Amino acid sequence: MNKKSAARTAAVIEIGSNNVRMHVSQLSKDQVVTLDQLEYPVGLGHDVFADGLISFESLRELSAVLGKFSAALLSYRVEKPKVISCTALREARNRSLVADQLRVRNGLEVQVLEDSQEKAYIYSEIIKKLSGRPPLSGNTMIAYIGSGSIGVAVFDGTKIIYSQNISMGASKLHDVLRGLRTRAEDFHIILEEYMDTILNRVDIASFQVQNLVLTGSQIGLVTKLCGALATPVPAIPTAKLSALFQSVRSLTAESIATRFAIPEEKAAVLYTALFIYHGMLRFCPGAKSFLAPVVDISEAVVRYLLIPKAGAEWDAYLQQSALACAEQTALRFGCDLDHCRFIGDFACKIFDKMKRVHGLDPSKRLILQLAATLHSCGRFVSVRQHNRCTFDLIKGMDIFGLSSSEVLEVAFVAGSISNNLAVEENPDFSLLPNEEKLVISKLAAMFRMANALDKSHRAKLRDLKVSMEEDRVIFKAEASGNTLLERWSFRESAAFFTDVFGLSPELTVKLTMLS
Repeated sequence: MNKKSAARTAAVIEIGSNNVRMHVSQLSKDQVVTLDQLEYPVGLGHDVFADGLISFESLRELSAVLGKFSAALLSYRVEKPKVISCTALREARNRSLVADQLRVRNGLEVQVLEDSQEKAYIYSEIIKKLSGRPPLSGNTMIAYIGSGSIGVAVFDGTKIIYSQNISMGASKLHDVLRGLRTRAEDFHIILEEYMDTILNRVDIASFQVQNLVLTGSQIGLVTKLCGALATPVPAIPTAKLSALFQSVRSLTAESIATRFAIPEEKAAVLYTALFIYHGMLRFCPGAKSFLAPVVDISEAVVRYLLIPKAGAEWDAYLQQSALACAEQTALRFGCDLDHCRFIGDFACKIFDKMKRVHGLDPSKRLILQLAATLHSCGRFVSVRQHNRCTFDLIKGMDIFGLSSSEVLEVAFVAGSISNNLAVEENPDFSLLPNEEKLVISKLAAMFRMANALDKSHRAKLRDLKVSMEEDRVIFKAEASGNTLLERWSFRESAAFFTDVFGLSPELTVKLTMLS
């Protein structure tokens, strides 16, 4: 392999709940071509789901497997593969220790993807596969049933407009209820009731879902057992899935293993997976069939590593979907979306014009937009303490594609309309690293100025222009009515802005007559 081709080769290693997989790909004529795939079983999920920890025995086994994978990569001249992990390390209480040991022993940096980040990659891969077939009419529900988590999303044909994550997957469900299964004769009834308590949390009735996509760790086997044709995106009649489910519903893992000639452990996970897959049919009761693409998060990650333009596509996909999902959340809390979009636009203008001053990564622009979308959620809980309620609500949210630290940034910025949050006296704020405090303070200062410009929620100001002159930031806008409330709010917010940036904000409003 010559140096030119080696430079276009990338590898992704995924540390999963039940195995470790390596995906080696190369960019050839603008297409990602798979060069090699390796898989080795390592039962980290059993450790984590049962005890909450990855044992040192499993750690040593994992390290040995990664050593073999790294040696195999030398023939492809890939020295630093991208190493990711989802549920396996995400839910392990000793994940920091495990990641540190893998860095020391194997020289590998492990990125632990949070639930929303993991699902964002997976949904992008599903959407790519769907683009190769005739377009679907109406909204589509996508359900990903992994080993340790379930992701449910609604896709409108261009973007994800709803996303929810549930900390329960096929392997995890099996391990959680393992002890109960040995004692209960009617275990299948208990399992159905337990699944009802989980799936009843998903409320997507308002989206009027017309299509169903089911995928996950067991979908390949389910497709085979349903007798579906082996195509890139198989279509399986819902009646066949129901028939398969009913045929194993009251069986033991031993009986399922014998019937389908598969290992007993695999049969046990298939059993719980079928309960979840079959439960998903309730969300699209009119569907005669569902699509069952096999997806691999590694394929999505390696694509963004290899294709230069994929980064911009990812950013656009993430922004559109994150904002669409946030707007759905805001609607459920009764927020004024016109006001949210209005101040979101103002905040982005301020961010763009001040980029040489704030020095923040361009990705932080999305934090401002999300904060604008969600900043009124707290009023649903308490008008008196709406800022604090907004902070607490957002802090506990899964925001599409964002890490927990980014969600916390949104929470602080959205709750910073007044002086009671984004200041060092706040106990939550004081626990942050200084670098993160600085990022949040800069975003909060810009956001509060934007919010002040529509204090009345009546969109009085138009054609906002922001410019910088020495130690001043000049805000110029037009209005056709009284703007005393906006001017007062602007002055109130100016002190914090000056404290953060050392610049004095000034507002000039030109009165115009409506034509």
